[in-house]
Amino acid sequence: MSNEAKTDKTLTGDEIKSVAADFENREFTPDELTKIKRTRRRSPRIGEARAEVYTFRAPPSYKKRIKKRAATDDKTESQVIRDALDAYL
Repeated sequence: MSNEAKTDKTLTGDEIKSVAADFENREFTPDELTKIKRTRRRSPRIGEARAEVYTFRAPPSYKKRIKKRAATDDKTESQVIRDALDAYL
């Protein structure tokens, strides 16, 4: 994985396809995969505010129920949880 500095260069469509193909076909080491996953993290916005991440403990059955509800309602699991909290709070 390259440690080159970011530039303001705009990539062409062919360059983007080439980079994507290289990335898709490459065998990454476990360390590289960890680094890639870490750099993908961001602070998404919900409306005007930056989203916060909360960690809490819940029974294992919640996971299946949340996944099922998300699929049924065509929503993300996060949206199902936000909707449930909005309804309760």
